[in-house]
Amino acid sequence: MLKIKIENKSDFIKNITLAILTAVLLSLSFPPFKTGFFAYFGLLPILIFVNRAKNYLELLRYTYLSMLIFHALTLFWIGGWTSKTDPFMMLGSIALIFVHPVFYWFPFVIFFFIKKHLGNKTALFSFPFLWNAIEYLRSVDETAFPWLTLGNTQSYYLPIIQIISIIGVYGLSFLITVFNVLIYTAYKNFRYESFRFTLNKLSIIVIILVSLFIYGKVILNDAIYDGKRLRVGVVQPDFDPWEKWEKEVNPQIDVYLQLSDSAVQKGAELVVWPESALPVYLLSGNYPDEVRRIKNFCREKNVAIVTGLPLVHFYYSREQAKKDSRVSRDSSYYYDTYNGVVLFLPDSDLIQEYGKMNLVPFAERAPYLHYLPFLGDLIKWSVGISNWSVWDSQTVFKYKMRDGDTAKFSAAVCYESIFPSFNAEFVKLGAQFLVVVTNDSWYGKLAGPYQHKKYAVFRAIENRRWIVRSANGGISCVIDPYGKTIFETNLFERTYFVEDIYLNNDLTYYVQYRVLFSYVSLIFSAVFFFLALIKKLGAKKDESNRSEE
Repeated sequence: MLKIKIENKSDFIKNITLAILTAVLLSLSFPPFKTGFFAYFGLLPILIFVNRAKNYLELLRYTYLSMLIFHALTLFWIGGWTSKTDPFMMLGSIALIFVHPVFYWFPFVIFFFIKKHLGNKTALFSFPFLWNAIEYLRSVDETAFPWLTLGNTQSYYLPIIQIISIIGVYGLSFLITVFNVLIYTAYKNFRYESFRFTLNKLSIIVIILVSLFIYGKVILNDAIYDGKRLRVGVVQPDFDPWEKWEKEVNPQIDVYLQLSDSAVQKGAELVVWPESALPVYLLSGNYPDEVRRIKNFCREKNVAIVTGLPLVHFYYSREQAKKDSRVSRDSSYYYDTYNGVVLFLPDSDLIQEYGKMNLVPFAERAPYLHYLPFLGDLIKWSVGISNWSVWDSQTVFKYKMRDGDTAKFSAAVCYESIFPSFNAEFVKLGAQFLVVVTNDSWYGKLAGPYQHKKYAVFRAIENRRWIVRSANGGISCVIDPYGKTIFETNLFERTYFVEDIYLNNDLTYYVQYRVLFSYVSLIFSAVFFFLALIKKLGAKKDESNRSEE
């Protein structure tokens, strides 16, 4: 009879306790909790476990358990879990919570491999690079999901995070991982009564944090709002995210135009509506009267409107269509649908368009659909938000302000706002401020809407740009280039507000060299891995030679 050897009861209890401790500490580091400092030592328990793990199987078992619990505690809100929630949304959240922890195996397994062949000190030195490299790689693929980037835990600490205009949120993650390694080495030496060494390690953390705090305070104290002023209005209609797809579009347009008119009366010359504000393909040619209503409003009120909107593009030959374009039922044409944003102008009939490029894996689009088109049939929501196509390139919107100057801005759609490098590219393309349109009402008053809003703070600071955020049911807000929220709405209220923002053309160090830090981590990770691999192969060769003698 086959017997599987497992650790004794004492080791089992220690291992599972360490795994759960890391999961809880990391979960409590993320918004809406204001205990982001837990991240500074949240990895300590799992590092203790990894350094006492006996083999790879044990390592995989407990690191997966730890990250699974972490994901369940931090991302349970993704399922919505209301009576109206689409079952596919619930299943998708369960799949994400169970599958995504697998990605965290890589830093731990490679760390364990380096430790085994190059020693513990080298492994500990490599760990921040390994963690940072994996975090970056999780943001660049069609399965990308960078929601749990460690740097995202620090959104409440404005002085400390001003440094990300230089190093970005991934640089912040790197520092947090360094803190964990230093605390681990301090803990390990304290056990062996090396108090001076322990104090030295902890003092390094204090010096870094104090330096970041002083730097941030100087930046915040010297903060000024310069550049061309623009008065913007933000509309929060608070439509039920499930029911609005079944209702007539004109009553919804009435609500938007009424709220927008109130904003215009307070001086707004640009009004922002949320993601998928109108639940129809408004520009498909089937809604000429509704389009005319919005255009006439813009012309009469001398106001521009930027709004989230489903888009559809038709192709009447296979050559025009994309590889993964869908085919009509009668096979007479091809088409693509997009989770889009459009800009209505007061002085032009031209409607500028942009479509979402970073789609939520499995929720909005099956990954690698251009290679595996049959997967498209798996994404079938009960409302019109499934299986979107990917837009071709990033778009910067342009419009002529009332004083004749041109304002340029980007419009990230929902999930796109959490991608650091992606939003920095908008700025490099000329965006003077950043718009975010979203619909977080699917998640009720769970953690999701609060986390999503707080992550916008990082995009403001990284790029030193104003953020204008319109969310269907909240949280809508305006954030200044230093991460300070100038105004925000409550969840689930129908409202609008008007604020002044300022256009900025300056480029931060992060915008200019946004992937440098991550590439350095990738290079160092590869070097450490291959050095360990060479050492392992060399040891095998020596052993083989000795056996032959």
